[in-house]
Amino acid sequence: MSTEKQKMLNGELYNPADSILIEERNQARRLTRLFNQSLETEENKRTELLKTLLGSTGENVFIDKMKN
Repeated sequence: MSTEKQKMLNGELYNPADSILIEERNQARRLTRLFNQSLETEENKRTELLKTLLGSTGENVFIDKMKN
């Protein structure tokens, strides 16, 4: 049987109240908040936050403050 996350990624109906999905959303919000609070001069910190949030990034990635 598929997990709720697998269903979501497959574009199937899923339960958004699944505890794993809730935890992942909360983690994404926390990382977004930390990114938005960081200074533009904290390039290494911002890059690491983006890699954690997005999984990976290309070289010389630039994202301004994100809306959550």
